[in-house]
Amino acid sequence: MIFQTSIYYLLFTIFYYGCCSKFPNDIIETPIVTCEPDRVTIKIKTTLTNPSIIYADNFLEDSDCSVYNMNHISIYHGKCGMTSENMSSPNGILQRICISVQLHPLFVTESDKYYCAQCVYMESNVVNDLEQTLSVSDATPNELEPMFDDVSVPKCSYSIRRGSKDGPKIHYTTIGEVAYHVWTCNNENVGILVQNCYVEDFHGNKILIIDQNGCGVDQYVLPTPQYTSDLQTAYQKTHVFKFAENTLTKFTCQIRLCLKNNSNKCKNITPPSLCPTIEEREQGVLIHKNESFTDELDNSDSNYNGDNNKKTEKPDLADEQ
Repeated sequence: MIFQTSIYYLLFTIFYYGCCSKFPNDIIETPIVTCEPDRVTIKIKTTLTNPSIIYADNFLEDSDCSVYNMNHISIYHGKCGMTSENMSSPNGILQRICISVQLHPLFVTESDKYYCAQCVYMESNVVNDLEQTLSVSDATPNELEPMFDDVSVPKCSYSIRRGSKDGPKIHYTTIGEVAYHVWTCNNENVGILVQNCYVEDFHGNKILIIDQNGCGVDQYVLPTPQYTSDLQTAYQKTHVFKFAENTLTKFTCQIRLCLKNNSNKCKNITPPSLCPTIEEREQGVLIHKNESFTDELDNSDSNYNGDNNKKTEKPDLADEQ
């Protein structure tokens, strides 16, 4: 009996000290995603040596889906669990792949990471998509900002920031914290309209929060965005919320572009005007002023020389406990 007790104590001691020694390598910075015509490449930066293994989720044993002692992995479209989604607004294809990065040569440790990368391949004359996700509480995958294959279109971004529209980006937060949703495009010749925004919980629940005219649906969740004078940035202050019993919250939006040239194709498009009041929303009244605004949008040019649609998805915010 004494011999058995000694063994049990020894095993406990080894486990205790083993868990307190961190593997001397870590992942730094956000991985770099490159969208190539036939594949997606993800590059990892570490503090010491290359990761021991990078592999597509659930494809560790597949030599086409895993690499050893390298700082990047390239995965061809349609391989290694990569999913493909057709998009109609704008027209294009979204390629998504999730990978695991293991630093220790034998074991998964606390320093390892799990990423989901996305590439958007658009048809010509259509503005690219952006995607990010907010994780409230126990976030698992790290959603990377999507990259695009078309360098000719304006580059737009969607971020959630702490405290102000110029504050630091956040991916983890708590219920009720002040956060700013920020949409921006880097082309001085275009203006933007944020429209068709949804919030999702990854369990099939999807709720409209900004309508096709750029108007906020619920002022208590996300009011109508404000716009800078150059119309290149939209932003709105909100308080962090989430679905009940869910820690991951995903935001998806479209960004519509219009040219700010002499013909002023942005007029009557952005910033949004004549948005329904709270009472009109609650009563479900389709007022004439909003219908007229929608008609003006629908009659605008749909090419890049008029206006374009850009779909964006926002990152995960995690609730710090």
